[in-house]
Amino acid sequence: MFKFSDYLRICRENTGVTQTELVDALIQNDSAFNSLDATTLSRWERGVSKPALSKQTLIIKYFSQYFGRIYPFLEEAEPIEIEKSFCAIGFSKLLGRHKMVMDFPTKNMDTKLFKVKPFHDSLHKMTALRRNHMIMQEIYGPQLCYTLHENLATNPSNYFAICEYQGDYYGHFFALRLKPEVFRRLMNFNMRADAISLLDIAPADEIGCYYFFGFFSLGEKVISLIWIHFYTQLIKQQKTIADLGALIVSKEGEIIAKNMNTECVNAIEIQGITMMNFQASIDQMLITENVVKMLFNPESCPENHD
Repeated sequence: MFKFSDYLRICRENTGVTQTELVDALIQNDSAFNSLDATTLSRWERGVSKPALSKQTLIIKYFSQYFGRIYPFLEEAEPIEIEKSFCAIGFSKLLGRHKMVMDFPTKNMDTKLFKVKPFHDSLHKMTALRRNHMIMQEIYGPQLCYTLHENLATNPSNYFAICEYQGDYYGHFFALRLKPEVFRRLMNFNMRADAISLLDIAPADEIGCYYFFGFFSLGEKVISLIWIHFYTQLIKQQKTIADLGALIVSKEGEIIAKNMNTECVNAIEIQGITMMNFQASIDQMLITENVVKMLFNPESCPENHD
């Protein structure tokens, strides 16, 4: 896992300022650092002590704004290195319970044997596709076209990841990469997701917005690994992702959405069911105390003490 002390030092050195100059800049940026001095900052960089999680997050926000990108320099690392840094158990606690996460006993299964693969690389893509279509039919009804759903899943601009364990299917996550104007229409309830066409998908080299379009997992560890893979992709793709959002129809889904730092932007009631659209900008979703804790605080992850 990445150490906050090393990350702090790398970011400061790349700004070209001294420890004293960084202290002055942090104090000017946020009153939470009014009592900070160069001696304390030096201890942070050497790993002798560490700032509170809230201050770690403020520091990362400062550097992200300074360099104009989220988690500067971290996003240059290989995806596998970023994934290894995340605490899977931390993600499990962040997400909480959901009816699409089964109780299969995955806790004692070897994490190294799980593989999260792109849709096209998995032998279980049809299993994941059929299961996801059934899940989305529960929300949008039987009129949700299977052929359209399959075409969306096979579109390389979208995100469809499948988790396998020793060659067996264990779960998946699907998100559409929509053109911003289409995403806004969905968030405002001016359009239903079952009306999306292939023309609404944003090309990979253009700005897009991710719209969550179904997931399933046999256990907590599985969904955690899938989300770690997705968050890693967000860090790597940040220059072309504006916002993220989802339609929420359950209390447990609402809890997860809030834990991920998304906000309810619209809600309507249809046939006695409250339907809520939750949305967040990419930096709002990525730069949170929960994510910072999972990335830069290996001592807080139970996996590192087994």
